[in-house]
Amino acid sequence: MTMRTFIATDTPADIKQEIETIQQKLKSAGADVRWETMNKFHITIKFLGEIKEELLSKIIEITENISTHIYTFPLIYRNFGCFPNKRQPRVIWIGCDDVSNSLTKLKTRLDTDLKSLGFKIEEREFHPHITLGRVKSQTGIKNLIPILENLNFESRITECRDILIMKSVLKSSGSEYTILKSIKLISNKK
Repeated sequence: MTMRTFIATDTPADIKQEIETIQQKLKSAGADVRWETMNKFHITIKFLGEIKEELLSKIIEITENISTHIYTFPLIYRNFGCFPNKRQPRVIWIGCDDVSNSLTKLKTRLDTDLKSLGFKIEEREFHPHITLGRVKSQTGIKNLIPILENLNFESRITECRDILIMKSVLKSSGSEYTILKSIKLISNKK
């Protein structure tokens, strides 16, 4: 048996609520976008893809080992944008600033340590973000672009306290996520 998996960090509920409010404004354009649900507002750190179930315990062990060397760290949810840009949106997102560079270091450690299990090191530059939606066609895009260009998201700071190993099941209604393991980072509290 295989399962589709990824490693992520979750977003606090109050920030998810604010993001959903912004998403509602975007939905009002009536564009042909597949919008993510609030329970999917997380930051993917490393996508693992389809793995054999017996590999899961080794992935958890490696991730737990990495977490014993990483303190909780700040993340600032602040940017709002699109890939490739707001004039030609394909993916609509809220970005996160990794002010301490800890999330990037965590990503690098995961890339390096999981390589021993056959996972490739990601070549693209890491851009932590929460996906709000994916554009399916150009229908309604002309109504969406002005909203994208004028929308603001007030910066919010939070603390990353854990890493999640997630399972994704693809269904006709979209993907469904399940937390397989939540791994705590070292507390900065003295």
